[in-house]
Amino acid sequence: MPLVPFSLPSDDDWLLKIIAIQDRFVLGLYRREMKAISYLGKIEKLLGVPTTTRNWNTIEKVTKILQDSQDAKGF
Repeated sequence: MPLVPFSLPSDDDWLLKIIAIQDRFVLGLYRREMKAISYLGKIEKLLGVPTTTRNWNTIEKVTKILQDSQDAKGF
């Protein structure tokens, strides 16, 4: 497991930053540039597992669904 945080290709000229890894979740940022896509593939090689990305809008929607579900159950 790589130490976090880290940047690819470098800290000075990063296209991808990994800022946290917890269990099976990896939190990072990437610049909206075509070259950044190739670095997403390198993360799979570093971690040794297939990866997928989600944008922040998706994270917010999932959070709302989970919160609404808990509210309906009275938690």
